[in-house]
Amino acid sequence: MVFKGSQMKLKVVLTVFAVGLLAAMIPENRSARVDAAQKVAPREIAITFDDLIESQSGRHDLKTIAAINRKLVQAITDSHVPAIGFVNEGKLHENNGKEIAARTAILKLWTDAGIELGNHTYSHHDLFTTPLELFQADLIRGEAVTSRLLDASGMKLRYFRHPFLHTGPDAETKTAFEKFLVGRNYTIAPVSVDNQDWMFAAVYTTALADNDRALMKRVAEAYLPYMNAMLEHYEKLSVTLLGYEVRQTLLIHDNPLNADHFGELVEVMKKRGYKFISLEEALQDKAYSLPDNYTGRSGISWLERWAMTQKHQAAIDSFKLEPEVPDFIKQKMSRSS
Repeated sequence: MVFKGSQMKLKVVLTVFAVGLLAAMIPENRSARVDAAQKVAPREIAITFDDLIESQSGRHDLKTIAAINRKLVQAITDSHVPAIGFVNEGKLHENNGKEIAARTAILKLWTDAGIELGNHTYSHHDLFTTPLELFQADLIRGEAVTSRLLDASGMKLRYFRHPFLHTGPDAETKTAFEKFLVGRNYTIAPVSVDNQDWMFAAVYTTALADNDRALMKRVAEAYLPYMNAMLEHYEKLSVTLLGYEVRQTLLIHDNPLNADHFGELVEVMKKRGYKFISLEEALQDKAYSLPDNYTGRSGISWLERWAMTQKHQAAIDSFKLEPEVPDFIKQKMSRSS
């Protein structure tokens, strides 16, 4: 009996010890899991729109341009996404300047919604082919209305986006222009996720003008998977080049396609795990301080620029695998050109 009692006590002691040990380990394991999760940075992205007050405004009347911008601004605010729009003020002076007040009111929709604006030059000249002094003068000309609207909303004009993502034909021009930007208190707005949304938008706009709802639907259904593939492409390129996923900066345009489908595009990004941040927050990523020596003719993303500057062959090989625009979009574009 004594033996059995001792054996029973031993079992109890061992059981209590095991339970206590397990209880002690659970918080540590849970803590370890939390720590591990915190070390995995969430995907983050800043949304930028080019060519305000509408990338194809020459094809639309004033009423249509207003409707496109109203719908896009509403989609941005409904999605609770920080955004910035880059303005070509020359679009405010189209139709011989007869609609300047009405077109300025369309641009004001953005600042009234609390959306920041940046300078995209007055005329959307190409720095690769435009003399530097003329290009600089065109940038200054593109400040007047944008600065005034921002000031009235408690914001300042502080970002510049290169048209066509062309930063100059040679190192001398590129360096001189960047010094000019610093002198006017501008920060360059880089792009990490470049894409051909403008091609989809051109076909979509033609279909809209023709009331071809079937083609509009086809374009939209191709656009969203294409953008998903582009995001995946640049995520992988970022890891190949940097060892981590950069805080992305996405370039898309102010156009009917995005006005109609921006909310769906936001859902695509959410499914990829993205948190939406401002351009200012994105540029705090250390990658945006990397040297960029690229001065080629192609307008390419900053990830590709950094890869070429570093002569990072694996990344250079990787960005050659960029997803293709669907054939039917290319065919429609070639027929219209």
